[in-house]
Amino acid sequence: MKSLRTFYRLAVPFWRQGSQWLGWLMLAGIIGMGLLIVQINVLINAWSKTFYDTLGEFDTGALYALMGRYALYLSAYVLIVVALDWVRKALVLRWRQAMTDQFTHAWLADQAFYRLGLNGEPDNPDQRIAEDVNIVADLSVELVASFIINMAQVGAFMSILWQLSGVQTFSLGGYSITLSGYLVWIVVLYTLAGSLITHWVGRPLHRLNVDRQHYEADFRASLLRKREHAEQIALYRGEAVERQHLADRFQAIAGNWRQLMGRERNLSLFTVSYERVSLIIPVFAALPAFLAKTITLGGLMQIRSAFGAVQGSLSWFIKLYPKLMHWSSAVERLGQFEQAIAASRCQAKVPMVGDYLCVNGLDVLRPDAEVLLEDVSVQVAQGEWLLITGRSGIGKSTLLRTLQGLWPYCRGGWQLPPGRSLLLPQKPYLPSMPLRHLLAYPAIEVPSAVRLMAVLQQVGLPGLARRLDEPSEWSRELSGGEQQRIGIARALLYAPDTLYLDEATNQLDEDSALALLRLVREELPNCTVIGISHQVALTALFDRTWSPN
Repeated sequence: MKSLRTFYRLAVPFWRQGSQWLGWLMLAGIIGMGLLIVQINVLINAWSKTFYDTLGEFDTGALYALMGRYALYLSAYVLIVVALDWVRKALVLRWRQAMTDQFTHAWLADQAFYRLGLNGEPDNPDQRIAEDVNIVADLSVELVASFIINMAQVGAFMSILWQLSGVQTFSLGGYSITLSGYLVWIVVLYTLAGSLITHWVGRPLHRLNVDRQHYEADFRASLLRKREHAEQIALYRGEAVERQHLADRFQAIAGNWRQLMGRERNLSLFTVSYERVSLIIPVFAALPAFLAKTITLGGLMQIRSAFGAVQGSLSWFIKLYPKLMHWSSAVERLGQFEQAIAASRCQAKVPMVGDYLCVNGLDVLRPDAEVLLEDVSVQVAQGEWLLITGRSGIGKSTLLRTLQGLWPYCRGGWQLPPGRSLLLPQKPYLPSMPLRHLLAYPAIEVPSAVRLMAVLQQVGLPGLARRLDEPSEWSRELSGGEQQRIGIARALLYAPDTLYLDEATNQLDEDSALALLRLVREELPNCTVIGISHQVALTALFDRTWSPN
């Protein structure tokens, strides 16, 4: 029931949208085509009785006519199944796209992705968005549609099986029992017992599937980290350690896989036996009537077909149990992710906006509530350049992140200056994208090529001007100093009203750093700059220095 409640919460945003009438139409089409398949199965069931009776009479002409009718049924069945599968996939894609947008927006909004990483982030958010969303969308459509179609088939064939069963009298312990529709009672009791045993044997699969997704994602993330930090690993000659680390990660996958193999083996021992026994039960149950010549061979085959249809549909839970466990584990992981995002949003600090930066009595804390900076008070006038000084590790960088609203562990309030701001960290973010988009980041609008080439010339990277449309692994290709020049180029292009510099030139020699900050001062004369730096030569560029201690 918990999985169903979580699923309802995840599904509501898509299915309650007024614009999703097409999604409802596609779902209705899937169910409608499924009901047509049920109707064709009913016609084939009636056809089977006629066919076997005709076969017993050796009526060749009638047999050819029946084979032609079966070809029509088969053609219609194939066309409907293919169309149903296409519409189902289209609906899954539509729902997955909407749910992916929902989760990526929630994850990226209000810097939730950053705060989640500070304390107790759910493991592998990338896997939850990329894979778990796909699993939930795909299996939900399949499970819901198949359940409705199977229940319709139960209704259609139950009445046929009831009529074929007739009224039978049994003797048990000296008592005579008359039972109507005895085959229906047999199939209901058989599938009910099978469903209970299936759940009892397969229940541990839910937790094992949750763990499997976790271990697989951890292993994949470890491989990605090795690729991202290939140079550092190579410089340290750390290949042996990395191999051991990956082997340890894979051992978790292997251990989980062995547990899954054992549980699925036990489940298969029962479900395969259940399916095979179900094929012979209707024949044995109807055999006395056949031997007594109260039903024909065609009637016996019709009973077998109807019993199989009812038993197969009622066994929906048994046949799809592994998929149900896979689905429920993905629902649980997405539910946890959604709750973690909501909890992180409650941590967000929204400061006031005034005419200038004003901090009064602000306490900056560590995640464990230990005080990092206490009673911080400072005012920065519009257009002023302020250099924050102090020894390493006292919390200067954390203060900048607090002022930006990123660091949630703080007490007190502050007032931000108007306009937009930009914080340049020590190591710029350089994703693999065309250089023109890399320079414009975080703006969506990209400046003209002339403007981009001019800025590259200004920051000392003229050699990159011919590569504006070239995507590359920039974080690997460019040196630390070149990456920081890209950061300054971004500031010039973005032209923020307030610029925060967190050791943004520490990879450059002091003369180069001084030249770049002079360029910023010339190009952005009205920009308020709050910087952290241990490069002594830069002090002269700032209007004043201030220490949070």
